[in-house]
Amino acid sequence: MTLISLLRREAVVSRGDVLLAILASGAANAVILAVINEAARSVGYETLNLRLLAIFVVVMVIYVIGLKYTFDAATLTLEHMLARLRVRIVRKIERSELGLLDQIDKARLFQSLIRGTALISDQQGLLVAAAHSLVMVACAAVYVMTLSFTAFLTILVVVAAGILTYLSRQRDMVRLIQRSSAEELRLVWATTDLIDGLKEIKLSRARGRDVLADLQITAASLRDAKIATTNLYNNNAVFSQCFFYMLAATIVFVLPRLVEDFAGTAPELVAVVLFIIGPLSTIVSAAPAYTQANQAADTLVRLEAEIDRATGDLGGDAAPEPLPFSKEIRCRRLEFRYPSDDAPSFSIGPIDLMIAHGKITMMVGGNGSGKTTFLKVLAGLYAPTAGGLSVDDEPVSPRVLQNYRELFGAIYTDFHLFRKLYGVPAEAGAIHAEFDRMDIAGKVAYGADGFSTLDLSTGQRKRVAMAVSLLEDRPVLIFDEWAAEQDPDFRRFFYERLLPELRSRGKTLIVATHDDRFFHLADTVVTMEQGRIRSTRRKAKP
Repeated sequence: MTLISLLRREAVVSRGDVLLAILASGAANAVILAVINEAARSVGYETLNLRLLAIFVVVMVIYVIGLKYTFDAATLTLEHMLARLRVRIVRKIERSELGLLDQIDKARLFQSLIRGTALISDQQGLLVAAAHSLVMVACAAVYVMTLSFTAFLTILVVVAAGILTYLSRQRDMVRLIQRSSAEELRLVWATTDLIDGLKEIKLSRARGRDVLADLQITAASLRDAKIATTNLYNNNAVFSQCFFYMLAATIVFVLPRLVEDFAGTAPELVAVVLFIIGPLSTIVSAAPAYTQANQAADTLVRLEAEIDRATGDLGGDAAPEPLPFSKEIRCRRLEFRYPSDDAPSFSIGPIDLMIAHGKITMMVGGNGSGKTTFLKVLAGLYAPTAGGLSVDDEPVSPRVLQNYRELFGAIYTDFHLFRKLYGVPAEAGAIHAEFDRMDIAGKVAYGADGFSTLDLSTGQRKRVAMAVSLLEDRPVLIFDEWAAEQDPDFRRFFYERLLPELRSRGKTLIVATHDDRFFHLADTVVTMEQGRIRSTRRKAKP
């Protein structure tokens, strides 16, 4: 019942008004049936029964108004609910802690936020029609009771037996829908592997064959799950149609044997059965749709609860002021370990290090030495598992953590380029100047819609990221193997011109690098090995 709970919590239209509209239109539908039956019994078709016609017109107006209000209110409520849910979840993602969010599978996140909400939205019309049909059937049942209580009880028993038979299959339906959802997620993973790893696949026919084989197995499993789900749905649909005919046969063949003088009532009851076949079919069709929508809503709720565990304070959107920084950032017995439920995970520390204000610190060491992990902990992206950080002898507590993060601009090896300069209030002239300095003005431009293209080489993308970082103008800049994909001339420009220029402007620079021929330009060279600092070499003061 997760979907119903969400609708109750997020409703923007009075539930009482919606319920009243459903009841009014459903009851009006039953009255229409009674009026038509009454008119059919009238003698003398050459005489127009104005009273019944007037009642019919009035009730039709009530029916149309109530039905339209129901659909409009349901659409408004559901779409507002989905919009709030999407915004709330993405806002929590924006405020979540990176280390904890890394544990949430991105494919599942995208599937839930995009496909899950779209599925609920797509099913709304059928679900509202089913709710309305349910009221119509209930009102029709009351009308049957006025015609023959015995017929009402008989029909009630038959309908109850049909519903119980149908519901007995719903457990299998839920299981198959869950299986389909899991297989769709695995197909997303497999397809992502194929697209993101196409370079590696092109270099290895064996790898490509294995990736395709795995994708084919997943696609076949998803196909089988979808076929089984559809077959069960088809069986239910066939059962429901046969059930309607059995109900009509009960009225025609069974009830005359149970009720005296039933012959006069039989045509009206058959008319009722024919009248409610449509609503009952809608209810039957909506059952799997509701199951799917409810499953999607449940996945969204569980995802939000999981993100809540990784979410910090959801305060105002205004950017906090950076912490005062004029002397040093110090790491005191700093440690960090990646969470893992299995074997011991990679860790760094304990690390004692001082980063001097306005100086160049180069972090060196082999791949896997822990440089990138340390730089993420240093910037406050990962919470230390032991030890701590301080700025100008003031500890970085959780209360000021975001203020501390605002000190940093960073380009990590796994950097991401946004299509717009979000959070960077720069004028067109300044943007063009930085593009020109990074020698990419002929490759990319910036306009109202953002960057003209990001379909660039890795080195060029890093130059765009550098331009953005310089426009952001943060006090502390982290460059993680930034020069690795640059040509020799631009690599020299980075080390011999750009870094000294930024240092002269008072920037604190932390550079992870393997370029040992430029180590002499650093004020401090820190060598890491197996997650620890092996040596620290500082330039002698002149």
